[in-house]
Amino acid sequence: MSELFARTANCEKLFSAAFCTIYNLSFIENRRAAAKIKRAMTHQYSNALLIIDDHPVYREALGEILTREFSNLGIGVYTASNASEGLDLVDAMDKTWVVLLDVKMPGLSGLAGIKVFKQKSNVEHVVSISGLESPTWEPRAVAAGATLFVSKNNTSISIYNKMQKLFRVSSMPSVVQTAEEQPDFRLTQRQLEVLHLISLGHPNKIIADYLEIKEQTVKIHINQIFKELRVFNRTQAVLKAQKYQLLSN
Repeated sequence: MSELFARTANCEKLFSAAFCTIYNLSFIENRRAAAKIKRAMTHQYSNALLIIDDHPVYREALGEILTREFSNLGIGVYTASNASEGLDLVDAMDKTWVVLLDVKMPGLSGLAGIKVFKQKSNVEHVVSISGLESPTWEPRAVAAGATLFVSKNNTSISIYNKMQKLFRVSSMPSVVQTAEEQPDFRLTQRQLEVLHLISLGHPNKIIADYLEIKEQTVKIHINQIFKELRVFNRTQAVLKAQKYQLLSN
């Protein structure tokens, strides 16, 4: 402000106060424009990923893996259970965002959700994600403003490799999983099917209906999966399944 006061004093020695007011407004606007350009240069890379999904198991598992992969690149990973929470995060935090938005959730989602997030000045990309394989959805999502469409049937590492191009960080490596120290998990085909549906965030009743088996049978399969994978809950099971590529791509 001292620079502005000095400019005002010098100006008013020679010109009218009205002229100096206009002159200083021009100076202020130029400073603001320069600051805006500086901020744009500072945030030229997307530095935060927001995962919005109403299925807690899938959201937590994907979030944990992507946090591990992006953390050493200075990219924060955040999660929200619905679009309203996500919008609050975007508005509250001074970051440039890539938003991974579930296609079908209670409240705002789908094409309308893509459009709302794309209107945010600090949202650089919106990625649409779904557990449903729909060849008609991708072009509609892209038309609404989505940069990419990814399937929940992909592994977390596959999703990471698809999304990393959105974070323009130099020397960002692709993650390649190796088969080293691959345990010999003895899961039946049915247990793998149950595990896959768990990874998509489905509850036992939906899994039972989908596989046309009793809900009690689903519980038995899940207990066997936990025992074989040496885990204690669904999130741990999904994380281990992702790590050792037990889920179908």
